[in-house]
Amino acid sequence: MNINTLVKKLHIIKDKGFIKTHRAHDTGIGKTLEDLLEIKENNLQLPDVGKIELKAKRIDSGSMLTVATKSPLPKGVNRILFEKYKYRDKEGKYNLHSTVCGSRTNRQGLRVVLKNDKLILKNTYNVEAYWPLSIFDDVLKSKSNKILLIFAETKGERKTPSEKFHYSEAYLLSGLNSKKFKSAIEKDKLKVDIRIGVYRSGKFKGRYHDHGTGFRINKKDFLQLFDHYKKLI
Repeated sequence: MNINTLVKKLHIIKDKGFIKTHRAHDTGIGKTLEDLLEIKENNLQLPDVGKIELKAKRIDSGSMLTVATKSPLPKGVNRILFEKYKYRDKEGKYNLHSTVCGSRTNRQGLRVVLKNDKLILKNTYNVEAYWPLSIFDDVLKSKSNKILLIFAETKGERKTPSEKFHYSEAYLLSGLNSKKFKSAIEKDKLKVDIRIGVYRSGKFKGRYHDHGTGFRINKKDFLQLFDHYKKLI
């Protein structure tokens, strides 16, 4: 298969619209695409391009890409942050919903800064909380020097057998620029969404519930983290 054949296959897949996942859980988006392209897992090599690593990512509303979902370290620190910063919502339930960026401290006294190989959550209570930058390796780094990145809209319940994907855009990327990545954090293009609350119903009602800390960036800004990118479909 050459690049022209690949592009034709991607257009055919796009025209199919929403396709039911071939596998439940997080890896379903990639597995389904690999099956449609008739390739083995992460084994794509084109004679006119070379070895390519295939990555498929869900696009949320507003063309936002969730780069990673990971609670900070050390383990259990999110519960400490929740106790320090929680507030009651309109229903009287405790919550900690906070979007944190790098250029300034938000109204809850939170800010992220880069130091060495860590993204550190600065806070007014001086609670130690950080993420190793390695959490971004899955989406930002490749075993080869090129990435075929496919964006898919989704519907149905995520990570279940009922989820469906519409593979709508594809880009060939190379040359991840670490300076651009750091700049994206400092200029608020990459933001951290902390989402902690309590269960609203069921047997765990009222108990602590960490919804996961998400790192989100606009699709356009994400593409610009790379020195070279070409839209295929």
